[in-house]
Amino acid sequence: MAKTKSEHTYYPHVVIGMILGCVVACGFTIKIALDNPVEMDTFYMEKYQKVDHSINEIIELQEKFNAKFDLAYSTEKFMIGENSITLHLTDKSGQPVNNANVMLMLSRPDSNKENKQLKPSHVENGNYTFGPFEINKPGRWQILSKIDLGEFKGYHKNEAYAAQ
Repeated sequence: MAKTKSEHTYYPHVVIGMILGCVVACGFTIKIALDNPVEMDTFYMEKYQKVDHSINEIIELQEKFNAKFDLAYSTEKFMIGENSITLHLTDKSGQPVNNANVMLMLSRPDSNKENKQLKPSHVENGNYTFGPFEINKPGRWQILSKIDLGEFKGYHKNEAYAAQ
């Protein structure tokens, strides 16, 4: 009696399985990418293409601004509900600056969905008051400011926390 040897090759099944696995992995990657889009960095309050094109000029203007002016924020903590922020702008000699074009943005670090752009509601003695505005989510917030003052342009970021 002769024994017959059963020879099975699984090579074609493995190749087809690997190809199908790659297709499924690509599909999951695309689904995850569409569900979680990349958020734009809002530090310069401009589109990233414009920032990328003129970053050297922006850095130069920022250095000039930092050499001439001092900036301070009134708060590092928000309460859930109505809040306001005061930005204090002086030159290096301590004289208040009242004629700057100041724009403020409140942003969450993880998303741009809740960004709030604010203009000053009151300017007096170098104090730019923004508000009232609503904070309805606890956690970390960024206070981003863009200040234009003639040939000087400054960008600043400050962290603030909202609590109940």
